[in-house]
Amino acid sequence: MATRRMILEAALQTFSLYGYDGASITSIARLHRVSPPLIHYYFKNKEELWRAAMDQGIGDMFTNLQEVCAELVEADSVARLKFFIRRYTALVAEKPAVFRVIVRETDMPSPRLTWLAHHYMTPMFKLIAGLVEEAQKAGRLKSIVPPYHMAQIITGASYHFLASRNRLLETYGVDVNTREIRERHSNAVIDILFTGMLTPAAGTARRIPD
Repeated sequence: MATRRMILEAALQTFSLYGYDGASITSIARLHRVSPPLIHYYFKNKEELWRAAMDQGIGDMFTNLQEVCAELVEADSVARLKFFIRRYTALVAEKPAVFRVIVRETDMPSPRLTWLAHHYMTPMFKLIAGLVEEAQKAGRLKSIVPPYHMAQIITGASYHFLASRNRLLETYGVDVNTREIRERHSNAVIDILFTGMLTPAAGTARRIPD
């Protein structure tokens, strides 16, 4: 129903800006011009509203990632991993409020973090760690760290730049929300992770002792 979806979108935006404790049903209603009784008609309390908002925000995103990986099951393991990085980066750009909420909730243990981990975070990281493990077993990726560790490196590299939009606007005047910048970032992450930063000439230079 359109009204319910509108309420959930408003709630997600409010939770992403003010956190769970800083948001209330009254403030959500006031900021987004929704009637408080209408919110209570659909949701009995703030916790139920928060979970429903996250389900709406994350559910489609996670389903999309699963479907993409399933469709590429016959592809080369590294190609699948690169495609995942591009799609994950695009989703970060498309759903900033979702990722802001996740970052807020991972600051400290809470029932909400436990819920997020059980329903979405653990399955998502298992998905990407599985792609890494396949590539490592195929001898395509170095096994210098376990798959779960590499999954954190990949998602962190993909996310952090886009999450720093306000800082980059102030510092460099660069808007990371443009498609051009986002795709350039995806390409850079993939090139650095799978090729490295050194040029061929730098790679042959005499190594300076540590």
